[in-house]
Amino acid sequence: MSLSFTHFSFFNQVIKSCLAITLLISLSQAHAKFDCELNQGYELPADIGFNWLCSFSNELAPAQQISTEKYGAVNRQGVAAIPFEYDSPVEFIQSRALVKKADKWVLINTENHKIAEFYFQEVWNFTPVGLAQFQQDDKWGYINTSGEVVIQPQFDSIVHGFGYPLLNENVIAIFELDGKQGAINQAGKIIIPAQFDDIRRANDILFVSNNDKVGIYDYQGNMIQPVEFEFTMVNGFYSDNRWTNENWLSITKNGKVGAIDKRGNIIVPTEFDDVEIISENTFKVSKNGKYGIHGINNLITPLKFDYIANSLEGPTRVKLDGKWGYLDRSDSLMMVDYDEAYDFSEGLAMVGNNQKQQFSQKDESKSWGYINTIGEEVISLHYEDARPFEEGLAPVRLNGKWGVIDFQENQIVPFEYDAISSFEDGYAIVARAHPKIVESSTKLDKKIYEGTEYSISSDWDNDEFYINNLSDRDVSKMKFGLINRQGGIVLATDYENVTRVSEGMIGIKNNNKWGFANQQGELVFPYQFDQIFPPFKEGTIQVDNCFDDNENPISCQSDEVNSHTMHVDKQGNIINELWGSSSVTVEIEETAD
Repeated sequence: MSLSFTHFSFFNQVIKSCLAITLLISLSQAHAKFDCELNQGYELPADIGFNWLCSFSNELAPAQQISTEKYGAVNRQGVAAIPFEYDSPVEFIQSRALVKKADKWVLINTENHKIAEFYFQEVWNFTPVGLAQFQQDDKWGYINTSGEVVIQPQFDSIVHGFGYPLLNENVIAIFELDGKQGAINQAGKIIIPAQFDDIRRANDILFVSNNDKVGIYDYQGNMIQPVEFEFTMVNGFYSDNRWTNENWLSITKNGKVGAIDKRGNIIVPTEFDDVEIISENTFKVSKNGKYGIHGINNLITPLKFDYIANSLEGPTRVKLDGKWGYLDRSDSLMMVDYDEAYDFSEGLAMVGNNQKQQFSQKDESKSWGYINTIGEEVISLHYEDARPFEEGLAPVRLNGKWGVIDFQENQIVPFEYDAISSFEDGYAIVARAHPKIVESSTKLDKKIYEGTEYSISSDWDNDEFYINNLSDRDVSKMKFGLINRQGGIVLATDYENVTRVSEGMIGIKNNNKWGFANQQGELVFPYQFDQIFPPFKEGTIQVDNCFDDNENPISCQSDEVNSHTMHVDKQGNIINELWGSSSVTVEIEETAD
């Protein structure tokens, strides 16, 4: 429930205990936080303050006279339109406000005319649907904006009231009576008797539960699904913003999993070990270690796959009998004969096959290429390593060196680097092995990519997994530079570390100190910082210098460190700064701007 409908008695207690904080809000703070902006050129009188319920409704905003602690309301000129004579905040909904004065509650309009008065125990203010709950003789009911009792006081409590006209909150209220919950509509009809341990609203349905079992009702009180499912009560649905039909919820019955839609209809029966959405209206289901694809109310493919990936783009990636391939839009197998495969990116998918090394029949490498969405190999499998296409470009490795190609396999960047990152905003980080390194380990690390094992070389940290992360670059024995999407060199590979471009600025590191260059590669201000926190945001960036208790320079990753933290602008000017100490080592991760 919104703060603006907080229980009045509770609000008064909080106001009295936190008066200095909640009431002495400056005009500028109120403007920034609460939409209590007066007309230009007007200010509140010195003795009047906006409170935490501050918002204009009917061109009036609740306010308080600080000296008397009485409540009223002001207009856009800061003039008291409702005098400061009430003991509770004056907030108007549909031109009506319920306020407390002495021992009674008064219903007033925007001219402060009394419409009705009540000797209720407690009252909550009106919600946007024009109903207010009240307590009389320890029972709760509802009145409307005319002051008429529309639902007699009969409930022990209101668990969820008639709220905002969103997700059907205005249609029903959930009440409690004798320890059980039920539901009532705005006409005062009890649509679900008080017979459940818990009732929750979600989308167009109600979840009801008894003894850890859950069923589903609609907002007319009709049962959609009996109380037999085993999921924990929730406030909403699992959501996947990639798909337009994003609302669904997994359900469990007798240990088996299915799914319902946002109206409570079963769309995947409860007969699988797991259910997960993979595309719009399509689910990945599994049973006994095998996977299939389930649509709305029917199984599309049999449960025969070793694995099905959650493909974000293009055909769905699948594994069958140890080989990787794809399902086309009709969910028929398009191609299953690759040892490795990635999801589609910008219309092409990276695929690979094992190749025996000439010097050993035991060691394997892979040859990589790309296929389109109809399974054609548009770039043949002859690269030693590759990365997915991003911004129309893909890093690939040939004869031990990395370069960059476009969709037509034109060479954009020559094969001369030991590592290349992905392109972001038209730039990529490149690296060369430090000249002191004369040999490298042949040890292979195993990584997992959505159920697929693949090998990456550990020598010289010459892999995207290392070059893409600022902290990993910082400890790498490589030299870094920056290129643009035309293959032009922005920064030569002469630096201990570089950052990605953010707001036209690039962090560059030499001799263990950071400075900054512009997009033309020109040094803007010199190497002077021990640690930086990219990217630039609104023209500034956080930088640190670190030292020990004797003010000697020290690594910022030391267990005990003192720091001089600054925010600097693009010209190197210090915007603000502070000094502190820390015994916690912080790992920096660069985020793209």
